[in-house]
Amino acid sequence: MNNAKHHRPQIAVSACLLGHKVRFDGGHKRDRFVADTLARVSDLVPICPEVLSGMSIPRPTIQLRETADGIRLVQSNDPGIDHTDRMQEVARQQAERLDGTVSGLVVQRKSPSCGLERVPVSRGKGKPALRIGVGMFVQHFSRLCPLIPIEEEGRLNDPVLRENFLERVYALDRWNRLDPERVSGFIDFHASHKLNLMARGSDAYRDLGRIVAGVTRATLAERRAEYIPLFMQVLSQRVSRGRHFNVMQHVMGYFKRALSPQDKAELQDVFEAYRREETPLSTPVVLLKHHLRNHPNAYLSRQHYLRPYPDNLALRALV
Repeated sequence: MNNAKHHRPQIAVSACLLGHKVRFDGGHKRDRFVADTLARVSDLVPICPEVLSGMSIPRPTIQLRETADGIRLVQSNDPGIDHTDRMQEVARQQAERLDGTVSGLVVQRKSPSCGLERVPVSRGKGKPALRIGVGMFVQHFSRLCPLIPIEEEGRLNDPVLRENFLERVYALDRWNRLDPERVSGFIDFHASHKLNLMARGSDAYRDLGRIVAGVTRATLAERRAEYIPLFMQVLSQRVSRGRHFNVMQHVMGYFKRALSPQDKAELQDVFEAYRREETPLSTPVVLLKHHLRNHPNAYLSRQHYLRPYPDNLALRALV
């Protein structure tokens, strides 16, 4: 199993979630998982788009507002003060600074600058706001840095979303550290994520494999540029229990000559219990790791599926 110590990825984080007093009222929104747990396994890069755009602390509140020119970012008590262009410029500057360096972004929910979804959009006095907005910074940053996974701190309370986000963060970190001129590194990256891709469906690994097949130094840059957007898109898909079950059955096949009938039966029982939602993902994964330690397999040892991020995050005990 991939026992190498995990590299510490860099993750950009809304500064208020780290306890920085940068909010409009001079306060913060410190999040325990982000500021404590995530900080143990990654290097957090604080970022506050509103402060970077020149807004003071404290400051008047801002809002997304529906106008004849589309949705704009304006001051709540004076919509004539428009921050849209400046916020878009901040997004451009930060995208230029962070792209290829950070492997994820955690933002504050419902923020008119940072919210990822369902941000209120004002339609003017007397009209109910529509919860259809995306924070102005996030909207433009994500367009400029489409590979970087983005999540809100509130959504990270969902174990499945948290698992998926961290899997993508660590995968992108591995990609960012590849030598862009080394063909073998590109091929190995794809091969070592086979099971992660299989968990998203049988076509995913094969479709990406067609991009990798026959790559040469002359075609490497073009193939890499084609590969990574699709890889990250595939990895963004949530994995159902049924698909995890199928992948674990596949993994067990590598042990079929080494395990006793009793061990095989035990594995099968644990897989079935997981599929029936009677046990978390960590239970079958721990058992598979146990058998891999007792029966080493070079191919499985290279796979990131059984350990996509540091074990001390203990996320799979919740999935």
